[in-house]
Amino acid sequence: MNSRSGLPVVRGRYRLLSRLGQGGMADVWLADDQALHRRVALKQVVLDARSERLPVRRERAMREARALALIKDPGVVEIHDVFEEDGSPWIVMAVIEGRTLGEVLRDEFDKGGPDEREVARIGLRVLSTLRAAHSLDILHRDVKPANVMIGDNGGVYLIDFGIAQFGGEVALTRANAMLGTMAFTAPERIEGHPPGPPADLWSLGVTLFYALEGYSPFERSDSTATMRAVLDLDPPRAKRPGPLADAVVRLLHKDPAQRMKAWELDRALTSIADGVPREEDGVPRREARMRSSATTVPRPPKRDRTPPPPKPPKLDTRDPARIARRAGEMSPAGAAQLLAGLTPGAVQAALTHLEPKPAAAILLALPPDMAASVIAAMPAKAAGALVNEMAARPSETVAVLQVLSARRVGGIMDHMRARDSAALLGAMPVEEAKRFLQHADVRTSAGVIGALGTTRIAVDVVEALPAERACAVLNHVPPGFTAGLLKAMSKGRANVLFNGLSQQMRDQVRQAVSRR
Repeated sequence: MNSRSGLPVVRGRYRLLSRLGQGGMADVWLADDQALHRRVALKQVVLDARSERLPVRRERAMREARALALIKDPGVVEIHDVFEEDGSPWIVMAVIEGRTLGEVLRDEFDKGGPDEREVARIGLRVLSTLRAAHSLDILHRDVKPANVMIGDNGGVYLIDFGIAQFGGEVALTRANAMLGTMAFTAPERIEGHPPGPPADLWSLGVTLFYALEGYSPFERSDSTATMRAVLDLDPPRAKRPGPLADAVVRLLHKDPAQRMKAWELDRALTSIADGVPREEDGVPRREARMRSSATTVPRPPKRDRTPPPPKPPKLDTRDPARIARRAGEMSPAGAAQLLAGLTPGAVQAALTHLEPKPAAAILLALPPDMAASVIAAMPAKAAGALVNEMAARPSETVAVLQVLSARRVGGIMDHMRARDSAALLGAMPVEEAKRFLQHADVRTSAGVIGALGTTRIAVDVVEALPAERACAVLNHVPPGFTAGLLKAMSKGRANVLFNGLSQQMRDQVRQAVSRR
């Protein structure tokens, strides 16, 4: 770092103007990008004697940068660059003019409290960003009012992915260490269980409670008391009862398996956001002002999904065969409406009484999150048979698979036809195809690569795989096919993969090349 005109300059181009924020793990600066003549935000990872070791902080910064780059959602701050200077990692991001949700809420409670519909709209935006992250096996792990920005442009941004966790990556903290804000942390994380998307939904539930009531339901005078409250106590009864408070109660179920699902929360928040203000004591609730000199927070873009169906008739879930018969007599859309009010387990039980093809059509008529929950409740073999049939509509099926964990999708692919798996991989981004193949059996992956043929997608997927995994897969692919793939790759990558093959496969690939 050098200095000109009294202002520090980082990496020879970013002139630091003022500190925007300061925390235990990072400082955020407003800076002038002198190369592109624009204002940017620079996040400097803090390094001191009490902090994590430099390699850990460096890797954490890289993970945050990758998360910001991978997640395609309007609620994620755009990343421009990541680098290291004087031993300190830096992330260069777009500047968001605005205030945190916590700051906005303090003003709102001074005026009587925010409007429920506006809180629901903000919740929808944060939920949209979380769903985009979860589809990539990324957990935020620190959702709270201080990490939600309300932009002056009306946008809602989920910030600070500094402790985000990627599925399949090695944990950066010790087994007994926990990062995050205790009062907003899910009980399963505190207890040391592997977290999943429900942990982020818990934190969103606490954030929504905070937005309604003005405080965290579990915050206590010290961290130990706060931890006990999260683990053992129910949230206080809401002083502002209503549909949003009801949704929050379901989000704060101690058991993550019983917690409200993302698709259910989306439906509930959409209904609240689109509704009219409730009247309390005969006095209409005032219009929302949840803005920081901004216009009303916009609703997130609609996802491709079936519109919320009318309330379905009550079904006896003790007789899944009867439910299946009724569903089988209806169109897929009608059957989806019939089943929409059931739990994923009840839907799964009913679908087992149908042939895979009609069951697949019904699944594709459900919202992607619900369809994914149903598939998650199935044994991998049964799920594979269904996804085989769903693969005839690859883009819709990919939208369902993106909700599941990569490990779950890999296990399902182990029970699928290679050509159907190949059709699905060809309809998704290379990075996602790579994640799913990493969790499938090596022979399954080889069969899928073979079914793709020597196409650009096959080459790109093999190139994207870690070298050790790619070599393990290619050892089970016909030598002539492997030779064709290596020929289509960059020379450096081809040499690395060729040298990583078994001796027998290398000899066979050489023979295949000599015959051409």
